[in-house]
Amino acid sequence: MDNMATKQKKLSEVVIITSGSHYLDIDAYACCVALKELFELKGREAIAYSFGVYNYSICKSLIEEEKLINRFPEECQKETAGYIIVDVSDPDYLEKSIPLDNVIEIYDHHSGFEEYWKSRIGEKAHIEFIGAAATLIYREWKKDNLQDKMSVSTAKLLLAAILDNTLNLTSSNTTDEDRNAFDELCKIAGVNEEWGDLYFSEVQENIEKDLKNALFNDIKRIQKNDVLPPRIAQLCIWNAAEILKKLPTIREWLNDSSDSWMINIIDLKHSCSYFVCDAVDYQNNIEKIFDVRFESGVAKTNAPYLRKEIIKKSYIYKNN
Repeated sequence: MDNMATKQKKLSEVVIITSGSHYLDIDAYACCVALKELFELKGREAIAYSFGVYNYSICKSLIEEEKLINRFPEECQKETAGYIIVDVSDPDYLEKSIPLDNVIEIYDHHSGFEEYWKSRIGEKAHIEFIGAAATLIYREWKKDNLQDKMSVSTAKLLLAAILDNTLNLTSSNTTDEDRNAFDELCKIAGVNEEWGDLYFSEVQENIEKDLKNALFNDIKRIQKNDVLPPRIAQLCIWNAAEILKKLPTIREWLNDSSDSWMINIIDLKHSCSYFVCDAVDYQNNIEKIFDVRFESGVAKTNAPYLRKEIIKKSYIYKNN
């Protein structure tokens, strides 16, 4: 057995499943809970843990608090536990107290750190540009042929994660595997395609009820990229009309910091995105990349875009 395999065997005696440290969205939450349940069905103890703040995509109707803990388990030692990371692979977005040498597996749908993790954990790095990390976790259930034993609550979490991360199965990063996973999970959960309407309605309520926190709990800082502003916020909502009316207030919130910013407001009902950005230099870049025009700091796209798609397109533009 090589050194990597020996280390993973030793660390995997206690497995902690976690995600990024900045905030937790429905994909990260669903992956943690679903992977924990899969481990338990296989007779292995696992702990789903994150102290990240829940963002608006995690609806109260879907969560069961005891499934994921927000304090590091007292019975575990951070230095000797093995960690499985979901829905993130950028080391800068992991909790600083997690020893990177103790990461034994990773599941992510954001590209950019494939080689970094493959050099550390080899084939245990599952990083693919796919619709949702939840799809990767459902793949693991199918590998073990245990999907028929999945709880209804977990199936709904994975469904919500796939819908949220593929913009209701309409985004360009949606794959056939995402669609197939969605169809199969609907059968496990006993729901049909209309269930998504209920989920997104609850998400909209979460956003409108606490808009400032919804906005600030989903801001990503972009590093080593001079094409886009350093702060990019994202709101995925069924109908953006009411949010657009509140842009003057939103601008005041974001202008409290000296860093330039951009908001990607995804409107699912009208199948578009509204890019909000007041910095002219960045506006010029965005106009060239997406063939849009800013008016009063707002540009409407012809199709909805996820933030990760925006970032990917910016890198392609920069390197051409």
